[in-house]
Amino acid sequence: MKPQFGDMRAWHAFDTANELWWKRDNPKSNCWSARETDGNTCTELTMQWDSSAPSDAFYDTQHNTVHLAGAVPDSEHTVLHESAHFLQHRLFGGWFPRITHCSPHWVNKASSESCAWAEAFADSAAAYVLGDYHYVGDNGISISFAHDSTYDDGDSVQGNVGGSLLDLWRTVDGGTWNRTIALLSTHHVSTFREYFTLRSSTNLETGGMAHRILQNHTINY
Repeated sequence: MKPQFGDMRAWHAFDTANELWWKRDNPKSNCWSARETDGNTCTELTMQWDSSAPSDAFYDTQHNTVHLAGAVPDSEHTVLHESAHFLQHRLFGGWFPRITHCSPHWVNKASSESCAWAEAFADSAAAYVLGDYHYVGDNGISISFAHDSTYDDGDSVQGNVGGSLLDLWRTVDGGTWNRTIALLSTHHVSTFREYFTLRSSTNLETGGMAHRILQNHTINY
């Protein structure tokens, strides 16, 4: 049975968000985050799609709602990116970092450490779920997370942080983000620097190869 043609983008968004659900790594309950252990009171992700509005997407922390408009559901990366903001919100138990200098923001340009951290986690979560290393918008344009001459330097650039997260998960962390998910379920983290410092608390590497990964993305701690 197929949905009606006019509803297909809504169902595509729903199916895409389910991919994040299956990768959320919460063995303690049937909720999005281990901070919520009672399956009867799990915080639900609400998704709203406006078919007639110009393409747009954002996550509303006040109402746990991902808003999508126009052709945005055609981009699985965007649906997962916005849904990953919700996931991080739940991992932090309903707390969210105070984000500054984030409107507008770009993958390859400097914003702020808080903006780069929140947006990069969402970028890298989408790439992790889809098994790739880039971001593809609903216009079909692909942006790689490999640092190149178009990128600004440092950890206020979301592409540098996103590429670092993906490389850490796929190499020194054993090909999985599970211990990062566990870390975020027990700490409130406002920047990538804070996250990287906390990695040692879950026996995740911060020297050697991990340090070199950050350097490859022009992040030096």
